Amino acid sequence: MMFFLLIWSLSSLAFIALASSMSKHQKQIFGNELNAIQTRYATIIGWLLLTFSLVICILSGKLSNMLSFWVGVLSFAALCVGVSLSYFEQKIKAFTLALCMLSLMSATILWF
Repeated sequence: MMFFLLIWSLSSLAFIALASSMSKHQKQIFGNELNAIQTRYATIIGWLLLTFSLVICILSGKLSNMLSFWVGVLSFAALCVGVSLSYFEQKIKAFTLALCMLSLMSATILWF
């Protein structure tokens, strides 16, 4: 369960970062559009988090099983972020903070 929470929280954070690189979602999340450098950082962070979650999955088990697991978790993470941006856009910052804490807690539990 902790492994799922780790991959899901990292993937959700990645999707939020990628959404933050789109002008429509920038207005939803921040109230205004970000400049080009901030948009570039959001894109890079999003892709790095997705890559990091994939690497964790690949190193944790059999390649075919872990790729399937990762794609399934990505689908669930995308659904959660999409619903959050659509219906709870005022609480997306709190959701992001909760995801950060969840990823740190699950990584700590898995580490020890």
